[in-house]
Amino acid sequence: MDTAISLLTMPIGVQISNVGSEVNRALRWRKAGNRQREIAFCEKAIEFLNIMKQDPKNKHRIGEIDACIEELKDFFLGSNEYNTTEETLIRYYDAFLYQAMKL
Repeated sequence: MDTAISLLTMPIGVQISNVGSEVNRALRWRKAGNRQREIAFCEKAIEFLNIMKQDPKNKHRIGEIDACIEELKDFFLGSNEYNTTEETLIRYYDAFLYQAMKL
């Protein structure tokens, strides 16, 4: 099944927890010193967020989704002007994972 179609069929909590899985993978590769894989997983998380923006049930969440994209780009690909930490990313995305597990 197409990733976009599959993601669009999921509830928002499950969608964002999938993003969180990619973010956690990017963080693990960052710690391992593999910049290529770190960037690849960051880009996958951003791809998922962009797909989420197409989902009609997320139309009122576009601002938050855009903020997530901007923060990930700044943290992984930019100069971290927002002073984001690994811990804040993990805490944000893990909250959705725990919620999705209850579904």
